[in-house]
Amino acid sequence: MKCKIMTFIVLTLLVLLSACSGNKKVEMQTEQVPVRNPLVLAHQAATSGTDLYNKELYNDAIKSFSEAIDLFTEASATASAVDSIAENIEKMKLNIAKSYIELASESTEMNMYEDALVFYNKALNIYTSIAPTLISEEELNQNIIGLYNNMAIVAKQAGKYENALEYYNQILKLNPKDTDTIYAKFYVLKDNLNDENRAYNVLIEYAELTRDAKAFINIGDFYADKGNMIEASKYYQKALAIEPNVDVYRRLANYYRITKDWANANVYLLKVVESNPEPSELAQIYIMIGKNYDEMKDKKKMVEYYEKSLSIERDPQLALLLASYYNSQKNYAKVISNANITLSIDPKNVDALMLRGVAYFQTKNYTAAKADLERLKNDPKYGAQATNLLKNIPK
Repeated sequence: MKCKIMTFIVLTLLVLLSACSGNKKVEMQTEQVPVRNPLVLAHQAATSGTDLYNKELYNDAIKSFSEAIDLFTEASATASAVDSIAENIEKMKLNIAKSYIELASESTEMNMYEDALVFYNKALNIYTSIAPTLISEEELNQNIIGLYNNMAIVAKQAGKYENALEYYNQILKLNPKDTDTIYAKFYVLKDNLNDENRAYNVLIEYAELTRDAKAFINIGDFYADKGNMIEASKYYQKALAIEPNVDVYRRLANYYRITKDWANANVYLLKVVESNPEPSELAQIYIMIGKNYDEMKDKKKMVEYYEKSLSIERDPQLALLLASYYNSQKNYAKVISNANITLSIDPKNVDALMLRGVAYFQTKNYTAAKADLERLKNDPKYGAQATNLLKNIPK
């Protein structure tokens, strides 16, 4: 009995040992997982975004640039100054804005104006959210102005003229003296909305703000076209006070001629003469001055300026007018010289032939008189007069 008990104990111990041996832990070799580096991943996403942008896959580029922003933000907790986290985030934002602008441009080309405006607005929201570090404040403002200008153009293409005006207003908040924007707004009001009063109020406000002589001239022209010469003169005078120039002189001369103030018209025409205009224009200005003197009953001055004009350009009608005037003054030598000018250009001009024939007759150059008068014997206007003079030529 004692032996059996001992045997049992031994067996039991063997099972237990065996059991313990069977439960022994076995150590397994595992693969080491690399530590996640958000800064490296951010640069990879940025590079991917650039590649997609260059392939004109702008929506995919935006996703990659946005992912890069999230990763740069995550990396900022452990990044150092040399990692330039803020600058890199700014770059990504600018890239996203640029991608939206490209999408807007594509939409505009396909006449999808609503989509274009949505994309431009997305770009605008990015620009206005940036506190610039890499890009300058001036450059950022220029980008914003460029966006508003593009949006105004798209709005006009879509027929949304009031929206276009609002975009132009946003530009003017940033740059109140932007001439191009003022005139773009002016033409939307004038040509697209047919609202001349609003259009010229815009121009008046701008002209008063900037003291722009050309703007005042345009306003004066508007009132002149409307027949409101008093208002036209007011704005021409404002332009003149700011910047005396030949354009203003011409307009004021025209204004005074319309209002029949011949003396003042000549004052400004003579200022135009002082600007040394082209010969053809100068000849015409002298004619206008001469006509003004004619209106003032100053025939001597009239002739003086007509002759100045004729010395520049041989105008047959002006020469004929002078021949007629000198005939009334019995200055037959000048009748002949001026009639000769007319006939050198228009040999069949019966008025010039008659005047010259009479002048030759009066100066007893009967041979020359006969030659001219013979050509007029059958003329319905001067035939009888020519025939009568021929009868009085000594044989």
